[in-house]
Amino acid sequence: MDTIKFSCNVNTNIPDRPLNLKILLDNDTVIFNELVIGEQTISYNIPDVDGNRTIVFSITGKNDTHVLKDGQGNIIDSTEISITNICFDDLDITPIILINPLAYKHNFNGYGEETVEKFYDIAGCNGDITLEFTTPFYLWLLENM
Repeated sequence: MDTIKFSCNVNTNIPDRPLNLKILLDNDTVIFNELVIGEQTISYNIPDVDGNRTIVFSITGKNDTHVLKDGQGNIIDSTEISITNICFDDLDITPIILINPLAYKHNFNGYGEETVEKFYDIAGCNGDITLEFTTPFYLWLLENM
């Protein structure tokens, strides 16, 4: 069976206050499920069979302890996760994502209404970032270049 290699880099800005990142393929295959405490590369071989596919990056665990405030209560820093260099077979699809941003669904960690925003590399709230594509991958790539 043919496969395509999915990979990405993940990192956090405050390693001593980590967030959990779970990456799911097609809502049932766990690619990654760990606290992000530093930069790391994640990779997984995906079967290149015909069909609609999704990769969901799910961020959990953020609470008020992940937000640093000054003496007046102003936020001066907040734990975030970066997800960069999203690649298939070592082809960086960042240019495609910049044109068609991934959906980032969250509710401001319970402090706001559920919203869907465009994802550009950095996520600071509990929520889901969804990458949708089809296989065979190279047909999807040609259609989205």
